[in-house]
Amino acid sequence: MRRITKKLLILFGGLILIGFYCECLIYYVVTIQCSWPHIETNHSENEVLKAFILADTHLLGPYRGHWLDKWRREWQMHQAFQAIITLHKPDIVFVLGDLFDEGEWTDNKQFKNYVKRFFDLFSLPSSIKMYVVVGNHDIGFHHRIRRGFAQRFSKLLKAPSVQHIAIKNNHFVLLNSMALEGDSCNLCTEARKQIENVSDTLLKCSKNSMHCFNSEGTYNYSQPILMQHFPLYRVSDAVCTEPDAPPLPERNKLFRLKIDALSLEATKYLIKKIKPRAAFGGHTHHGCLVEHYYEDIGGSRFLEYSVPSFSWRNRPDPKYILATIAPDAYEVEKCGLPRETTLILTAVIMICVLIRYVLRTRLIGRGRYE
Repeated sequence: MRRITKKLLILFGGLILIGFYCECLIYYVVTIQCSWPHIETNHSENEVLKAFILADTHLLGPYRGHWLDKWRREWQMHQAFQAIITLHKPDIVFVLGDLFDEGEWTDNKQFKNYVKRFFDLFSLPSSIKMYVVVGNHDIGFHHRIRRGFAQRFSKLLKAPSVQHIAIKNNHFVLLNSMALEGDSCNLCTEARKQIENVSDTLLKCSKNSMHCFNSEGTYNYSQPILMQHFPLYRVSDAVCTEPDAPPLPERNKLFRLKIDALSLEATKYLIKKIKPRAAFGGHTHHGCLVEHYYEDIGGSRFLEYSVPSFSWRNRPDPKYILATIAPDAYEVEKCGLPRETTLILTAVIMICVLIRYVLRTRLIGRGRYE
């Protein structure tokens, strides 16, 4: 009886350790394999910013999805996020839209609970600031945005339609993609006005440092980085050659402009006014690297990074980006999270090894006893 009890304790203890590894520790094992990219810069270390960029978390709401699916995906994203924060210690976090899967359908009480859940899952120490941009699943596409939905997102998430941030002399312009429809609605009109103001501020600052200040203090000019949910204009994802690009034939499917990507007019307008040195977006759930070149507005050339989804609901291999940014340079490292197949296979192998060990120990014990 004692021998059987001992074997059961070994089996039970082993299963607990396997569960701990597959549900907690493996996120740290995978995360530590990625590191911050190195940059060559003429600026001091105090002006180098480490940014953690993710997109499309798509937290399930009160209407769609099974409760077990909701719990599972949220647990995975929480564990992965906390592992990244603990090991990489970023200076800042950007979330590029579609925080919620059902934001456009929720009433105000449901949405407040949504926001609380988001901040509980993706909690940060006070030393790390998070900035978010709005996605279509958060408030709806342009023609489906209900009255007050854009405002409540902006208020509760502290995410206005247009936001200019200067951190360590690195500039970021955060945009509401659905406010770039190009019509005369209040949302689009106000966004255009704010973009003009940001453009004027950056232009004046680039010419005279006396104009480089805001409510948070003074700064030096550097070309801004554009952050939004939609990709900039492109016909399809056929130009995407990244390993995590959409599979064929989905990659060749033509984009619906203003739904799958910004219009050409909106893209040209942003490049002319903001003059970004890089752009980041989400929305497609896949990776893509696109070089933009517009000769008619001064030969601007820069790279746009599409950030894959951070959720296992949207892809089997969620990704995120670590970006090291200085006023005169930046480098990007795309990092992966564990595949579910890896988690399952690891658990099965470890359980088989554990059972084999327990059975072998039992047989040896019997031989000695007899």
